[in-house]
Amino acid sequence: MNYQMLTDDAALAAYCIKAAQAPYLALDTEFIRTNTLLPKLGLVQLNDGDSVVLVDPLCIKDWQPLAELLANPAVLKLVHSCTEDLEALASVGIEQITPLLDTQLAAEVIGWGGSMGYARLVEQMLGVIVDKTESRTDWLARPLAETQLQYAANDVVYLLQLTSALLAALPSDHARDILLAEGRSLIERRQRQMPAALKYLELKNSWQFAPRELAILRTFCAWRSQYAEEKDLALSLVIKDALLYELARRKPQTMEALSQVEGMQGRELRRHGQLWLQFIREAKALAPVELPQTFYYLDSFPGYKQVQQQLSDAIKAAATAAGIPAEILSVKRQLNEYLNWCWRVTDEERQQLPLPEFLGGWRRDILLPYLPVPPQVQALI
Repeated sequence: MNYQMLTDDAALAAYCIKAAQAPYLALDTEFIRTNTLLPKLGLVQLNDGDSVVLVDPLCIKDWQPLAELLANPAVLKLVHSCTEDLEALASVGIEQITPLLDTQLAAEVIGWGGSMGYARLVEQMLGVIVDKTESRTDWLARPLAETQLQYAANDVVYLLQLTSALLAALPSDHARDILLAEGRSLIERRQRQMPAALKYLELKNSWQFAPRELAILRTFCAWRSQYAEEKDLALSLVIKDALLYELARRKPQTMEALSQVEGMQGRELRRHGQLWLQFIREAKALAPVELPQTFYYLDSFPGYKQVQQQLSDAIKAAATAAGIPAEILSVKRQLNEYLNWCWRVTDEERQQLPLPEFLGGWRRDILLPYLPVPPQVQALI
């Protein structure tokens, strides 16, 4: 299928009016994300079944027609592995994309695993080889070569056929309902913000740290999040997790001691050294009652590994009963979110957190009969 480049607001608006009459719209983006917190949008690819267009975001000023099209409830939006695409579109103010169906999730529901790439899925279901040689293109460069533009167009050319094949392979109408419900969850997830003061809970293995160390991690993670947003920098370019762990364990008190911490770079030391020492001093001065605890409600907490196992068993049992893969019902992030919400925050902090995904949307009815629910949260469920 041939494609058309859209490089002005009027052309995009005209296409969106036409596409609003179609039942389906295939959607993809190309972007660059190396050193920035948010992806930089390079192209938007659309296919309404009649025509494929490539929208040049470096030329578009008015995104409202596309925002209205993507929020149109009468047009089902088709995507593949869309998490970063949603972030890229959000960078130009497009937040609501509904209804949404992700073909990677559809492949997972029919039992093909959760990491099936678009090209492999197209080959397996449609027998078509998709050329992926241009995947490392700088999508912000201009002009883009014809091979690069055709590569981008191919990412939506086959999505409509792919969706038809996947929907036909679903085990039940209930599975389709779950896919559409998860599409809503993907959009809602972007709006579920962790408060800066609790960002440290997202660190891998933070449960292994003592309260004083957690206080240091709490301050550093809150600062890192704010600094990364202000400067539009990837979190790891502000300060890496491994360096955070070393600072929390070693608690250096001087610039000399700070310079000896494994992983410390001279540029980081010069730019942030004094501020980081201040963070550590302030955390060390906190009274015990002000420190975050590794776990709360210890009378109802059998232990981290035990609770993880209880949750894993609950997810498997619920998935079996619902007839869906456990992998689509829960990923590790969601499991940890529930564990943190139940046992790793105070009652006051819990009020600042969004309800865990286990307890909202389509997952709630499936999981709740199986989940361990500690006394401190029973009234909130």
